[in-house]
Amino acid sequence: MKLKKLNIRNFKGIKKNTFEFNGDNVVIRGDNATGKTTVFDSMCWLLFGKDSLDRADFEIKTIENGTPLHKVNHEVEGEFMNDDGTLFTLRRVYREKYSNPRGGEVKLTGHTTDYFIDEVPVKEKEYKAYINNIIDEDVFKLITNPLYFNEQYSWQNRRKLLLEMCENVDDESVIHCHGELRKLASILNGHTVEEHKKIVASKKAAINKELDMIPVRIDEAIENKPEITTNKEVLKENIETLNNDIKKLEEEKALLSNGLSAVENQLKIKDLQQKSEARKNEVLSMYHMDKKRLQSEYELLLKEVKSLQEERQKLISQSYDIEQNIKREDEHSKALQDEFNELNSKQFDGIICPTCGQTYPEDQCEVLEQQFNKQKADNLDKLQGLINRAIESKKTYSEEQELLTVKVDSLTNQLTDKENACKASKERFEALQEPDVNSDDEYASLQGELFLLESSSNEDNEEEIERKSAEINALKEKRNALESELNKYKLVDDIDKRIAELESKQEQLANDKNELDEAMFLMDEFIKAKVDMLEQSINSHFKYARFKMFNVLVNGNIDECCETTYKDVPYRSMNNAARINVGLDIINALTNYYKVTAPVFIDNAEAVTEFIDVNSQTIELIVDVTCKTLKIA
Repeated sequence: MKLKKLNIRNFKGIKKNTFEFNGDNVVIRGDNATGKTTVFDSMCWLLFGKDSLDRADFEIKTIENGTPLHKVNHEVEGEFMNDDGTLFTLRRVYREKYSNPRGGEVKLTGHTTDYFIDEVPVKEKEYKAYINNIIDEDVFKLITNPLYFNEQYSWQNRRKLLLEMCENVDDESVIHCHGELRKLASILNGHTVEEHKKIVASKKAAINKELDMIPVRIDEAIENKPEITTNKEVLKENIETLNNDIKKLEEEKALLSNGLSAVENQLKIKDLQQKSEARKNEVLSMYHMDKKRLQSEYELLLKEVKSLQEERQKLISQSYDIEQNIKREDEHSKALQDEFNELNSKQFDGIICPTCGQTYPEDQCEVLEQQFNKQKADNLDKLQGLINRAIESKKTYSEEQELLTVKVDSLTNQLTDKENACKASKERFEALQEPDVNSDDEYASLQGELFLLESSSNEDNEEEIERKSAEINALKEKRNALESELNKYKLVDDIDKRIAELESKQEQLANDKNELDEAMFLMDEFIKAKVDMLEQSINSHFKYARFKMFNVLVNGNIDECCETTYKDVPYRSMNNAARINVGLDIINALTNYYKVTAPVFIDNAEAVTEFIDVNSQTIELIVDVTCKTLKIA
């Protein structure tokens, strides 16, 4: 599609003008503020009701003496030629509506827009459908402005479009072309690379968590190891000797009591003593188990409290940062509003030139005033846009602040509940004291029976029996001490087995992690290979422009992006000429892809000394201080 002619009436700063666009390359020259961009705006408005910056709410009317021009139609008519040589004409008319209710004063009540196709009036829906059938609005913006793709189109949209333009590179092709990646096919087990990366990341997180805990558990086990000072075999021999001595003394004691009946009595006493000791150990064991359980509960709750405190403090810090951002945006919007009000209050004095101090010539006052008013209106539009963005930014920060406040309040409530639970758990732990075994009914009953049996011994040999009993008790105390020392060996063996199990598990987890690291490495290498193939496929569609579709991060991960380069120079570092020519190269590729062309408006074309060949009609907008009115060549 080519632009043949534009008729403009009362559109922005152009009251009436006709522009003829002959040939594939048209040059429009003019000084600043003479209306070069307005020509581009007029065509965009004619087609889509927006200016070249994609704004639908821009000021269409011509401004005179600081106010819009009323009671005139604002219209643009364009003649276009399709690629097959057929011509069509479009016209859009923006006019004011007036009414005088009940014969009163005539008042402006609104605006309306009329649409014409080849001079035939049509409805807005028909007009839009006709244009959309010729060219899509989004495609039009991409192929008419060489800077639009790189400066106004988001990188996500750029990336999506480029991927649509090239053939997709499937995973099997990447693996087939890189022999070192063939092992990856069996590792994926039917999953995609992205899916398996998530699986591997989840498994690694779980393994790292376990690996972090194992050294702690090993340290706890080592700390619980009792200190052993006596040889195990020596302990066994000494215990056996004591058992024999105790047995012998008990037999002698039984004989002193009542002969054979004393032996039976002694056996009963021994049985009751064993039962009493067993019950005592059982009561104390239950206490130690309860104590350990309450301690574990309290320590777990204490960790949860600390975790909630850290999370809550983190959110409070974020809230403070957002509050500073809100304050900054508020101050910014107020400063912009003050600047807007100050600028809005300025008026053209029409007498003295502020630069040279001489009186303005009368024949130039009107033109200078129009220039002053247009510049003022443009600056006010820009300031209002900045104010709106500052207000919107403040609103966004305020919404984030409200969300953070809700999260902080929720965490505060959780923290209060958890602290209360932790306090209650600590109180239960501290309140649990070692029980008095004598208060246990079963133990007291056994002790009572034991007392009755012992007191029934033969009083005639009472002193000898008491001496034997004292000796037996002394030997038993020694035996108990030795048995306690011997039991340390079993405890050490149990702890050593637990440590060995933990170390074995640690080794297995380390091996598992190495396998996951290998899989992650292969997947990263796969992604890098796919990136190279994908970028080669995309870049094959362009003559000059090249595209970087991924960033390799410091940790080896791949981050999606879409950065235009030319001769390895990023777009943001290019000069204006390179940016324009790269944009024209992209337009060439897009017109080939969409099978449609449209006039390309090149603003600031004076920055380029040599343009690349373009498939479309080009309209160069060149700043020329010698041209006080627009000139077309």
